[in-house]
Amino acid sequence: MRKSTLLIVAVFCMFSFLGGSFDKAGAQTVNLIKAGDLFPETALPVPKDAAEREYLGLSEGETFTLSRVKADLVLVEILSVYCYSCKKQAPVYNQLFKLIESVPATQGRIKIIGIAAGNGDLEVKDFREKNEVPFPVIPDPYFEMHKAIGGSRTPFSIYVRQDLSGRPGITAGTHLGPNLKYRQVFADLGILMNKEIAAILKESQKETREVVSVKAILSEKELEAKARNVFAGFAGEVKNFQKISLKNSSRNVYTCVIEHKGKSQRFFAEVISRAPACVDCHDTHFIYAFDAAGEILRFEPLQLTKIENKPWNAEDVAKMRRRILGKSISKRLLFNPEVDAVSAATITSAAIFDSLSQGEMLLQELKEMGL
Repeated sequence: MRKSTLLIVAVFCMFSFLGGSFDKAGAQTVNLIKAGDLFPETALPVPKDAAEREYLGLSEGETFTLSRVKADLVLVEILSVYCYSCKKQAPVYNQLFKLIESVPATQGRIKIIGIAAGNGDLEVKDFREKNEVPFPVIPDPYFEMHKAIGGSRTPFSIYVRQDLSGRPGITAGTHLGPNLKYRQVFADLGILMNKEIAAILKESQKETREVVSVKAILSEKELEAKARNVFAGFAGEVKNFQKISLKNSSRNVYTCVIEHKGKSQRFFAEVISRAPACVDCHDTHFIYAFDAAGEILRFEPLQLTKIENKPWNAEDVAKMRRRILGKSISKRLLFNPEVDAVSAATITSAAIFDSLSQGEMLLQELKEMGL
């Protein structure tokens, strides 16, 4: 079984059971799911298609967890429909699926399921039609499963040995990036489907957990200057500028008081640093400002890219501002790629919306601190 050599993930707030931390100046480290870990029991929408439900061994209903999939081994492919490498891998995994289904020893025992990180029903439908994907691909529009497994770039393949008693399956191995040798993958899956869970757990003890990171692009002083500049955009005098030490998280948050015409108002700014759900894309870095109620008032790019990793231009930034300013981080920002996405930057746009949707707990903590 080949192992991934480079693992870079995209979680800025929720580390799930895997754990993680932020370093100074926006650098981020987080652990990715590995062999020996229980696969998360994160709820996924049940496929509407009866044939797909039959393939997975599911009955009708709203949601399911992977432990309900009837198989000895499940290949879970975390993907993004806009990721070039995911599109490149699609015909390869189509061949893998056909091979699995054509061999009596593996048919019904090995299943493949895709999880589309940050993508909705229509995006998944379009991806499957264009790439003729024969196996189920489940939308994960809010990155819930993506975060639960550590927030990897895509494509990311996870091999899950099912526990036939109905308990959560055990991760038997992973592979980050395109997996283009489908016959080798088939051979590896054939070995894993017969391996006892106890043996997988024993072998996994020899493996060290991969620590993945998003590198900071600015120093602490440079980030502080950026935050000051954001606050300077408000009318009035900036006073009591400081970085906040949060007790319940390691998020990079700054605050100040703006005095204007005899009135004082407190504002906040958070630096977001995360890797996109794509092995081909650059990390996403931006800073936004909000008030005590959570209303988004400022948005400044630090590093935002689109297709071919070209930087956003002024028009791109202006569009994102139109889509998010005035909205609140106290609740999820619903992302419609047809309306909200910057052209040729849907992956980055979705990541921005998701990042801004994680503010409820932050607002609560700031309130508890008396800010």
